[in-house]
Amino acid sequence: MHALRIIADDLTGACDVGAEMLPWSAGVVVQPAAGGAGPAGALGVRNTQSRTLPPPEAAGRVGGALADLRAGWSGIVLKKIDTGLRGPLGAEIDAAMDVLGVGEAFVLPAIPEVGRTTEQGRQMIGGVPVHRTAFARDPQNPIRDASVAAAVQATGRRRAGVIGLGAIRGRDDFDHALEEARAAGADIIVCDAETDADLERAVRRLLSRPRPLLLVGSTGLAGALRRVLGPENGGRARGGASFPAGRGVLIVAGSAHPTTRAQVECAAARGSIEPLFVDDPGAAETTGLAAAGLLQAGRAVALVAPAEAVPAGSTGVLAALRAGALAALARTRPGGLVLIGGETAYHVLDGLGHPMLAVESRLCPLVVRTRLMTGPYAGLPLVTKGGSAGAPDLLGAIVRQLGRGAR
Repeated sequence: MHALRIIADDLTGACDVGAEMLPWSAGVVVQPAAGGAGPAGALGVRNTQSRTLPPPEAAGRVGGALADLRAGWSGIVLKKIDTGLRGPLGAEIDAAMDVLGVGEAFVLPAIPEVGRTTEQGRQMIGGVPVHRTAFARDPQNPIRDASVAAAVQATGRRRAGVIGLGAIRGRDDFDHALEEARAAGADIIVCDAETDADLERAVRRLLSRPRPLLLVGSTGLAGALRRVLGPENGGRARGGASFPAGRGVLIVAGSAHPTTRAQVECAAARGSIEPLFVDDPGAAETTGLAAAGLLQAGRAVALVAPAEAVPAGSTGVLAALRAGALAALARTRPGGLVLIGGETAYHVLDGLGHPMLAVESRLCPLVVRTRLMTGPYAGLPLVTKGGSAGAPDLLGAIVRQLGRGAR
C-alpha cells in the first residue's frame, strides 16, 4: 500500500479531492484546520486555507501540514491547488519540496471532466485561456496570465518547465522530455493534459520517480491517482451512526463568481430558496434570526453576499455571512447545510469549532456531500461547492437532495 498525504489550499477543494479518493476502507476525513486526528485508518485531507494568504504565510501553513512526516518517509504527497491558478502556488510548492527534501515536483492542474485542460503549459477553461475568463475578475486573486509555469514562478524560488502532450501520450519519449526540462533548470514540471486518460498516463509514469513524490493538482489528478493505485487502497466505506434530523436547508453563498450568482437567481426564481442578502455586519444577526424562522418552517434559505461592492469590503461581507449563519444555527438545527466558496466554508465552520468532516459522496463535479463528525452539530449533512462549479439549476438540485433527509 502506498503511504499518502493529501493537503489542500482551501476547504471546498479539500472536500473535492477527498471525494475523489472514495471508497476508502476506513473512510475519508477532511480536517478543516490544523490539529486533531481522524479515525484510525481513515485517509485524512488537511486543509491549509492558504489560497488568499501572503506567500510567506501560505508557505508556513503548507510546511506545518507536512511537518509531522518523519525523516525517511517515502510516500506520495498530493498537494491540491486551484485550477484557476489563484493563490501563491510557487511559495506553497517550494514549502512542500523543502519539507520533503525533494528536488522535483510535478504539476497537473487539469480537470478534463469540467473542461479545464492544460495545453502547451497554459491553463484553459472550456477552451479559453484562464486569464480571459471570470477568474480574471476574482476580487482577491485576479488572474492575468494563463501560463502555469509563470503562475508558479511568480511566488516561488524554483524554475518551472513543461512536458507537452506528445510525451504524455507516448509520441515522444517521456523520460527524455523530463531530462531536457531538468537540464534546462526546471525543478517543477508542468504536465499537459486534455483528457482523464492523459492524467492517468502521466501518473503511471510519475509513480516510478524517486520517493517522496510530490504531485500538485486538483480533482482530475486525484481521480487519476485513485484509479491508478487501484483497489489496494480502497474498500467498502463503513456505515455511520444515526443523528437527529432537522428542518429546512441553510445555504451560505459567499462566492463572487458569476456561476454562483446565476445558481442563486435560478433557485430563487423557481421558488426553491428564499434569498436573504447580507452586506452589513451590524445587521447580520438580525438576518440570521430571520433565516432561522424560515428554517423552522421547513424552508430553504440562502444567506447571499451582495453582487456589488459594499463599504465593508469582502472581509466585512465574509464576517457578516459568518455571523448570520451562526445566529441561524444557534436558534435551530437545519436538515442540511450548504457552504459555497472555500473562504465562506472555512469561516462558518471556524465558528462551529472546525469539526472534522466525514466525506460521504460526490454529488457532481466539485460538489461534495460530507457530514460533521463532532460538536453540537455532529451528524449534520454538509454540502460544499466551489464558487465556479455547476450548472444554473444546481443549487435547486442540492436543496432537493438534502431536503429528502430533512423533517
